[in-house]
Amino acid sequence: MRLHTFAELFRKSYSLARPYGRRRLAIVFLWVLAQGVMQVVGVTSIFPFLAIAAAPDRLRQSEYGARILALLPPIDNSQLLLLSGLGAIALLLVSNAINLASEVARVHYAHSFGHWMRLRLLRQIASQPWSFFLANNSSVLIKKVASDVNQYVQGVLLPLLDSIARLLTVILLLGLIFVVNPSIALSVGGVLGGFYALVLLYLNRRMNAVSEGLKAANRGTAREVTQLVTGIKALKLRGVEDFFIRRFGTFSQDLGHHYARIPIYSSGPRYLVEPMAFGGLVVIVLYRVVAGETLTEILPVLSVVAVAGYRLIPSLQLLYAQISQLTTTTYALDEVYDEFVNAERTDLRSEEHTSEL
Repeated sequence: MRLHTFAELFRKSYSLARPYGRRRLAIVFLWVLAQGVMQVVGVTSIFPFLAIAAAPDRLRQSEYGARILALLPPIDNSQLLLLSGLGAIALLLVSNAINLASEVARVHYAHSFGHWMRLRLLRQIASQPWSFFLANNSSVLIKKVASDVNQYVQGVLLPLLDSIARLLTVILLLGLIFVVNPSIALSVGGVLGGFYALVLLYLNRRMNAVSEGLKAANRGTAREVTQLVTGIKALKLRGVEDFFIRRFGTFSQDLGHHYARIPIYSSGPRYLVEPMAFGGLVVIVLYRVVAGETLTEILPVLSVVAVAGYRLIPSLQLLYAQISQLTTTTYALDEVYDEFVNAERTDLRSEEHTSEL
């Protein structure tokens, strides 16, 4: 997905969500921010434990370690290690709880918004004059209310919210790695970011073709089913049911074909990234060993990078998967956007007419 396309998708989605309430949307983004921050907190919580396990005396001799120990009663190294381990576990649990709460907040917002959209769209259609229904296929109108809104929520809104959350998490985790070791952060960001950017660039045209194919196939299946069911008596009298069934079968086959390609585009790169990440970790260890560093010196920094990578790589993969899904399901946004723009214009004209009276 190109940058301007993503920006246009975000703009349209925001214009749809704005009448539903900016405050609700702001609360969701606060949860997203909390999720990103707690991801970093969860990763950094393991660093003191590993540092103490590798060299407990170094913490006691450091300035910050001395300040922290001054706040505690006298404890030996074993007790200090136990305390830091329990603290790391507690922070990881809190981090995961915040992540779960953020996921629930996004899903609840998206489906509540979908409910509001369905009601608003149905009211907009019901308010149209009789000539509107003569000029528009009823199956398309039914599909917009019963299907397209749900497809927009599942295929566009939720992936969009998730991609924003993953992007923030990736930025914060890369910032953490940069603080620990700037060269590793720049290398990881450059290699993984460049890899996914090249994959998106290569697959962009194919994913756009899937989006257009899904749009045509969904419309076709809804239209053929409606025509068959609503005109079944006349069709049976003429014996032409098979004609509509064959046309439906063609669209249904196209639908299955396009949906089958989505997981290939969205999940395929993961199987290349995982060996790259593990290989990079091995290279870092070998480089530092050759440079003369001991395992005691390598372990704390390496562990933080490994734990950050453990959170970073899934976030990157999920971010890529969500962007891929957005590229292949933008048709759902196109199906509902114009109707809601017309509904907003109708509401504005009604308010202006009321104020004039």
